[in-house]
Amino acid sequence: MISSRYASILCLLVTLALVPIVIHGYVGMTISDGRTVAAIPTELVGMSATPGSRDETWGRRRFDSHDWFERRYARGQDEVVLTIVRSYDPKTLYHHPELAVAYGTSFLHYERQRLPTHPDVPVHVLRSGPREGAIGLYVLHYGEEFVERPILFQIRTAGELLFSPRQAMTLFFARGRAGANETDLDSLPAARLLFEAVDRFVAMNGDAR
Repeated sequence: MISSRYASILCLLVTLALVPIVIHGYVGMTISDGRTVAAIPTELVGMSATPGSRDETWGRRRFDSHDWFERRYARGQDEVVLTIVRSYDPKTLYHHPELAVAYGTSFLHYERQRLPTHPDVPVHVLRSGPREGAIGLYVLHYGEEFVERPILFQIRTAGELLFSPRQAMTLFFARGRAGANETDLDSLPAARLLFEAVDRFVAMNGDAR
């Protein structure tokens, strides 16, 4: 039996514990930033897009997303597959997104870079072997910031997310071709297309990066 003198403290603790349960479990509160991937143009950096091969349920099944697209942008010999996904479950986006987005491509090398044209945007770079010549570039955006180290991001935001509505994370993933010794990523069609899509998306609410 609990002493009555501890009743008020116990009620307070129970109430605090119920707050995140109500916010996320029953109410499902989220914050909308007014952005949507559908507003990104089908023509970027002089390349025109056609729809990708994913069925309409793919984004929901893989990322619990209802705001996503995959497009093939092409001009002449250049072709880039651009996949953009928004989800209120960030882990699905930052934990090896290539396994879903670029299924079947064997990426052997990973690194993070900041390119001269967009030094404030950390880019996650994936490369296949020289024979395949594939490159994947992706950017993670959350709130009004770009995420460089997802695990540290998750630790940093874990506490605040207990008591505040969820925000959507956005994954921008561009796939193209690159030579094994290609170091000037800024000049690649995949990088130029990726940054143009990021810039268009971020500018939707009128805020500068």
